[in-house]
Amino acid sequence: MSCIIGLLDGTCVEIESQLRPRLSGLQRFLILQFLPQIWVFETEDQVVSLVVDRQGNAFTQAMNRGDMDVTIRWKHEYLASVLRTRSTAYVPHGEVPTITFHTQKGRTAFDFLRKRLGL
Repeated sequence: MSCIIGLLDGTCVEIESQLRPRLSGLQRFLILQFLPQIWVFETEDQVVSLVVDRQGNAFTQAMNRGDMDVTIRWKHEYLASVLRTRSTAYVPHGEVPTITFHTQKGRTAFDFLRKRLGL
């Protein structure tokens, strides 16, 4: 069984490498309106928060943050598979996560980033 926090830690490196260069250019003002972002990933085994701050730093916390923008709940094996492969190819047809949007900026960011996560 894969650890969700470990899989998300790898995603943090990618997020930072793609986001930080954009925070120094003209896109900065557009992007800053969506930061910070806090997404909570919940399975029957783990709860992990993925945080992206206004400086473009991305990190995980093994906890449920109260100030979240998005909550993604799914069976551990399916979420781990999707985070590992960035694809739903190994998830049974009809199995989808429960996604709750707590803020409009969370919904907008999720719509933009969901494909990069494989969701």
